[in-house]
Amino acid sequence: MNIHFGRGDIMGYPPDWRVGADPEAAAALMRDYPFAHLITAHRGLRSTRIPLIADLEDGRPKRLRGHLNAQNPQTRGLDGRQALVTFDGPASYVSPNWRTDLSRAGTYDYEQVQVRGTVKLVADIAFFRRLIDDLAAMIEPQYAEVGDYPVWQTAMSPPGYIERLFPAITAFEVEVESVEMISKLHQAFSEADRRSISNHLARSRREDARAIAARIRAQLDG
Repeated sequence: MNIHFGRGDIMGYPPDWRVGADPEAAAALMRDYPFAHLITAHRGLRSTRIPLIADLEDGRPKRLRGHLNAQNPQTRGLDGRQALVTFDGPASYVSPNWRTDLSRAGTYDYEQVQVRGTVKLVADIAFFRRLIDDLAAMIEPQYAEVGDYPVWQTAMSPPGYIERLFPAITAFEVEVESVEMISKLHQAFSEADRRSISNHLARSRREDARAIAARIRAQLDG
């Protein structure tokens, strides 16, 4: 299957300067911010926030893996359905006071990856065990600074743990059909305005604000 990468809206929104063209950047955001929204429209609109693994092929997202509680109504009729999955990166408010033109209202800068694809349920305990191990292997190192602990794996759980847990979950894959990375970082403004914005955000106590500042500076200096 050919996976479309880039803007998915034929009406021209978001504008080209907001849509990233780097699949590796999209994959990195999906890895660093794996707690995604799974959105479906069968039997009414449903959204569940869950951690997801993005499997890559040639550096591009090819497949997502995850699981839902089997009691979640979103699992009903999910197999074979279309889904929108959003991975939300950092976001921060930008005040008009940080730009030369005060006539325009404040706004938010942010980064997000939107993935569209088809859901396939996987009723296989080996798939589920591997999924749990892969999620832990991806996420736990992001918190390594809080203590010197080994990365948790299912082998560390009591005998029969996965077997008891498996009936209570619904594991699935999403076969990726399109990937859209949106990066709104005041690209349409002057360099002076963008440096002012990044300097102000860098002084914020909010981690997301500092992350946006770093991304703006990377664009300016790269």
